[in-house]
Amino acid sequence: MKFRSSWTIPVAALLATLASGGWLLQESAEPSASEALLETVVRRVADNFVEEVSPQDLYDKAIDGLLMELGDPYAAFIRAENQTSALLSNSYGGVGMRILAEEEGITVLGIIPNSPSSALDIRPDDRIVEVDGESTVGWSQTDAVSALRGPRGEAVQVAVRRTGEPDLLHFEIVRDDVHIVATQSLILSDDVGYVYLQQFSRKATEELQVAISDLLARGASSVILDLRYNQGGVLREAVEIADLFLDEGQMVVDTRARDPRDSYTFSAPGPNRYPGLPVVVLVNAWSASASEIVAGALQDHDRALVLGTRTFGKGVMQSVFPLPGGNYLRLTTGTWYTPSGRSIHRSRGDGDAEFALGSNEFNEAVSEAVQLGMGATDGFVADRGDAVADTAELQTYQTASGRLVYGGGGIMPDLIVTPDTLTVAEQELRQVLLDADVPFPDLAFRFAVRYDREHSDLAESFTVTREMRGEFLAFLEERTGVSLDPELVDAAGDLVDFQLARQVATAAFGESAGLRRAVERSRQVEEAVRLLNGAATQEELLALGEQARDEQTREPLGPES
Repeated sequence: MKFRSSWTIPVAALLATLASGGWLLQESAEPSASEALLETVVRRVADNFVEEVSPQDLYDKAIDGLLMELGDPYAAFIRAENQTSALLSNSYGGVGMRILAEEEGITVLGIIPNSPSSALDIRPDDRIVEVDGESTVGWSQTDAVSALRGPRGEAVQVAVRRTGEPDLLHFEIVRDDVHIVATQSLILSDDVGYVYLQQFSRKATEELQVAISDLLARGASSVILDLRYNQGGVLREAVEIADLFLDEGQMVVDTRARDPRDSYTFSAPGPNRYPGLPVVVLVNAWSASASEIVAGALQDHDRALVLGTRTFGKGVMQSVFPLPGGNYLRLTTGTWYTPSGRSIHRSRGDGDAEFALGSNEFNEAVSEAVQLGMGATDGFVADRGDAVADTAELQTYQTASGRLVYGGGGIMPDLIVTPDTLTVAEQELRQVLLDADVPFPDLAFRFAVRYDREHSDLAESFTVTREMRGEFLAFLEERTGVSLDPELVDAAGDLVDFQLARQVATAAFGESAGLRRAVERSRQVEEAVRLLNGAATQEELLALGEQARDEQTREPLGPES
């Protein structure tokens, strides 16, 4: 290992020289000499290293070392065999199930509407025990997904074990494109429309426009656009979504590359689709990339009140270059700026590579935050560039109307509203579940499916009772062998009850009902609704936001109730 690290860096530097035409070398060095040196090093290692390594493997290692030494967490050499047609798309060839691989087989958590599985009698909580005649016992999540996905038009055979059925049920599922709708929407109290945009995937603009138009047709007079936990996606979709709210020709984002010929300014191509509609955009520390482009553009043009916590700060763009052999190189080539000139990117120094957008650490943290319903995990990112920043240290800019906005990376909301924090007991319960590797949200949903079957008279306005909580804890112990301390569970009851209420509502009444439970618990949504109720126009909304911010500066931000 020591020997490997000693050669990776110099070879990487030499390859960088070759790739860039020699600009990294001193002026006296000749590219041909560098090329010869590289070939000599590769040949010596291939011939003399204690273990046999092919020249091709050495070149691959050198490429990886080059990209690592750049310090660009988003740079990657994408080998032909590792490519996926599902990149930046919410359509794929599959069966249309949400699944969880467990020791006993694959549990069906849900069926995606208008998918191949939705046309069959496959139900949540069914357990797939065979795929194409092969037992699924002990499969990993990757194994399960790989087996069920495949080329469109090809059939996959599954055997299902269902509670109450003595024999296995057999289904043939013909794989097809499975489209996951990017939006979920609700009418909240007082005629406020709410849209959660999950990702900037292809068709996201079209789906968002359909959702907003439907809300307006149902009586909404204002809209909340929720970009929390949205990590971005396709740049074109970000420009087109901003275009829905901006006047034709207004700038959306400025991209600046090292070569001015590669710099572009993206402007709204069409007219404002919703003139005069008051809009609040919700963001948090997990909002990144395309989310920040939209939030920044609407904020700079005074077209939306941005509310929540400071965003992630992924303001660099990547280009993908085709290479021989069907390979590709992804490389950071420019930086994004909002219409007022603010750089979206926020440097985290040495932590960049370890906590880059899309890294395992980032994805795991987002997954935990979303699944456990704990907005307080914003603090994990906030420690690397505070969610509630001291604006006195930040450079100021002006919006189109002269309002102050702040630079420094990420998008600083017009009004900072932090999420509810966890109590000591809730934090302790969370840690116990993580340490025991208990998939709490998934188990809660499986319990919810069973509970719904056994309580056909359940009303949508149900509340979680002590009896329901007790049934769930017994179910959890039966499934995992983990027995939780009853006193700890009682002390952390709000968190447990919220998760149960959300999952039971989803299982019994659909995803919208589950979403409503989550939204109604959100302090940020509550504040957005309050402001929208008091404003008839966007100008009044911005004024109320400024008034609320002024009130915040007069009293310290304390713990939440």
